[in-house]
Amino acid sequence: MIEGNRPRHLCPQAEELLDVILGRPTERVPCFELFFDNPPIMQHFLGREGSREFPDRLAFAIAIGWGSVCAASFGLMHGRRSAVASDGTSHYAGGSPLTWQALEDLTDPELDPLIEQYLVNARAARAEGMLAHVFLLHCFHSAATGIGLERLSLMVYDEPELLAAYMRRVEQFNQRVLRALLSTGVLPDLVFFDGDCAFKNALMVSPQVYRELIFEPTAATCRICRDAGIPFLLHTDGRIDEVYPVWLDLGFVGAHSVEKQANDLGEIKRRFGDRMTLFGNFDPVELALGRPEEIRRAAAEMVRVGKPGGRYVAAVNTIVGREVPLKNYLAFLDGVAEASAY
Repeated sequence: MIEGNRPRHLCPQAEELLDVILGRPTERVPCFELFFDNPPIMQHFLGREGSREFPDRLAFAIAIGWGSVCAASFGLMHGRRSAVASDGTSHYAGGSPLTWQALEDLTDPELDPLIEQYLVNARAARAEGMLAHVFLLHCFHSAATGIGLERLSLMVYDEPELLAAYMRRVEQFNQRVLRALLSTGVLPDLVFFDGDCAFKNALMVSPQVYRELIFEPTAATCRICRDAGIPFLLHTDGRIDEVYPVWLDLGFVGAHSVEKQANDLGEIKRRFGDRMTLFGNFDPVELALGRPEEIRRAAAEMVRVGKPGGRYVAAVNTIVGREVPLKNYLAFLDGVAEASAY
């Protein structure tokens, strides 16, 4: 029996988030962060020390007023390398060359334990009336990171067949993930493709090359979501005016995020905001270093620019990280609340 997505009870914040994603009118602009790692903020809203474990993340999302929580993340990548810095932390250190043999040897992560954990998490979210979303690592992000952007750019000209085969292979894994999720009868409410593909001034490759690389394999993945009635959205940082047309042609209903340093929110809203729900565009550096009153005013202005016509979610561009003071994030929330009513 399919438990499905609807009809079922949703708490008000989840219903509001789903409505704005689907383009339905809401009474206010919701606030929702896709990426978050800040223990002091979590502790403030929980009233106790929190953790990265799902029960704490769910309790925190409910307490702060977000409508959805990540139930699982899935991804396939070749060759990503890490290195340890002088302070002992591990960081991305580039990708690795791709060969036909390496592609043949690429193996999928074991899905069974990941799906079982997804079920536990999704059912816990549903019990609280919350939405449960999942992340899929998009083929372009996988290639740019796992192969390395310089190698990827050269492969566009030198080994286009191999690069296209890698894109298909990654999306075939994503399709396998979605079929496995659907087979459980507990559908995710939203699917976010993690698809970084842009610098602050342009796409990482030309718009034509980007479309040629990702469109066909991504369309096959999107088709599974569409046939199951699952809204799908995509995340990328950077300048996105040449990215959104491709996503719209693929059927994406939302995009996170409109990075402030790379885009004018008002312009992006005018061009795309009637066809897809936009998330963002508060700058994380401003959030970390600004004064609370400045942050409150800037957050209110962001919402005033983004909210006309609906289909807007207030958010920080990327992660609310540990460098963000509690007082600053509370000021951000105050500014959002000040301007959120329609």
